[in-house]
Amino acid sequence: MNVPVFTGLRKLEFQERARPVAGPGEVLVDVALCGICGSDVHGYLNGIMIPLGTVMGHEAVGTVAETGEGVTEWRAGDRVAIKPIPECGKCPYCRQGQFSLCVEAFPRAIGISPANDGAFARTVKVKHPDAMLFRLPEEVTFEQAAVIEPLATSLHGVRMSRFRPGDTAVVIGAGTIGLGVLQFLTMGGAGKVIVLEVSERKREIALGLGADVVLDPLKEGEKLRETVFGHTHGIGADLVYECAGVPQALQASYSLVKSGGQVLLIGINDKEVAIQPFFLSLWEVELKGILGYYDEFDHVIEFLRRKRINTEVLISDTIDLADIEEKGFRRLLASQDDVKILVRP
Repeated sequence: MNVPVFTGLRKLEFQERARPVAGPGEVLVDVALCGICGSDVHGYLNGIMIPLGTVMGHEAVGTVAETGEGVTEWRAGDRVAIKPIPECGKCPYCRQGQFSLCVEAFPRAIGISPANDGAFARTVKVKHPDAMLFRLPEEVTFEQAAVIEPLATSLHGVRMSRFRPGDTAVVIGAGTIGLGVLQFLTMGGAGKVIVLEVSERKREIALGLGADVVLDPLKEGEKLRETVFGHTHGIGADLVYECAGVPQALQASYSLVKSGGQVLLIGINDKEVAIQPFFLSLWEVELKGILGYYDEFDHVIEFLRRKRINTEVLISDTIDLADIEEKGFRRLLASQDDVKILVRP
């Protein structure tokens, strides 16, 4: 197989790799589509989260191609979504259902280290199929299923928050995660959702998905807090979901929530951020980190089966694997308007 390997900052080099072989308990999946994640782009840009030598790609769907000895749950031809971060099922976190906190999960994950090649390839090896594979209903297309992984993160963020029907919420960032959060909030009966996004195209998408107010934080400038408070009866939002993963978003987030409110940090931010702890104390604001998902894959699949989620507007383009660097990574770095780009091996 000819696969793109991360060999240097802003550099993917296609290398020939042997097609993987399914060992005992393992499954091979022929990849239909794999999304480019924001963490992939961060790694490509600065190497902080993705080591050199990695074959990236973790938002994948496809068809079971081969099963190893002892595998009975899966058969060739099964349509599946891949959960890339497999829990061990035995540690204290797993016993409490907190699977993304599993001490073994990230070392076993695909697409984030050279140890386990990701799904920017024709075929990917799944070493822990019981934890990683989810059967797709006939009603769910591969295109819809290709965003299950980020939508599971969106749903996890909402479920981990103190959200209740009627609450007001601010969603910062209208990428895949933020637009997913928006849909789950509106589905759950939010009283008002305000979306902050610098891209005009993404603001239009957010309005189409049910946002009550969309604002450009750059245009609002120093008046942003005043504007948000004006839309929330002068007290601020009950909840703020920070989905942009940039320092300015975190810095703004706790100034937009009401006293005693909650800020959920969902976007991946790999930079140091200057904040003013005094205001966190003064306003008794809770900052809560969000990582991955627990059992949300099953829920998202069911929402897709019932056609409760709009995925079409989340997909900006589908490209061939051969074009992944120019039409994928470089395009996402250059454009603020693209949401999700899918790669077709």
